[in-house]
Amino acid sequence: MTNSRFAEQDQWSGTETRGKDQRTMGEERIAELVDRFYSHLTKDPYYSSMFVERNVDMDTLKERQKAFISRLVNGDSSQENQSGDQSEVEQVQRRHPFRTTPEKAKIWMDTMRKTMDEMRLEQEIKEPLLTKMQFLMDKIIRKEG
Repeated sequence: MTNSRFAEQDQWSGTETRGKDQRTMGEERIAELVDRFYSHLTKDPYYSSMFVERNVDMDTLKERQKAFISRLVNGDSSQENQSGDQSEVEQVQRRHPFRTTPEKAKIWMDTMRKTMDEMRLEQEIKEPLLTKMQFLMDKIIRKEG
């Protein structure tokens, strides 16, 4: 939940409203999204073996993902500008020094979309979040040529 005095909790969806048409997600809803997402993603043979090969601490990974999604969804819209986008790009590139293939990126994005659909996440949250995630994913996709 945000600390904004203008936020009102929607007890049924786990989302909040701030101002006109601006939707946010509470911490519990973000945690649910991340937990469900990694539960699905780790069933994919490539991602499952990659996490093992890289000795990924899944708890740390989930905490980072929760914080990342919270910033993407609940960030101050007045600060969403080119420099904000650039700092997110730099963070993603720093945390992912490797490049992925378009096919692996598609699996990741499809899994995230399916998880959001499974949770019946509101379009006002889902679509902007997926757009931001795709924009950032494109920055770590290996380019052919």
